[in-house]
Amino acid sequence: MKALHLPLALACLLTAACSPIEKDLCDYKCDCEGCNDREFEECLDRYDRRYADADYRGCAHRYDALLACEDDTAICRDYKWETSCKPERDALDRCID
Repeated sequence: MKALHLPLALACLLTAACSPIEKDLCDYKCDCEGCNDREFEECLDRYDRRYADADYRGCAHRYDALLACEDDTAICRDYKWETSCKPERDALDRCID
């Protein structure tokens, strides 16, 4: 993990929803796209909010499926972080809405 992101990752450890996989995904995304501290924190916050919504609506299994897919398929192509997880993302969005 970049030393630049270490304080944010340590702060993330204090939140309930932030798990190692979300931190790893944000770190990989930021390594690929060149995030600053604020953008790294926003990435973690997006996962945190998405988890909270999924948990509240009984969709945690869909959230877990999306994370697993992102972890399995994420690649950095031309400084852009990409995944092949549209079906999992759509399923989670339908469940949350």
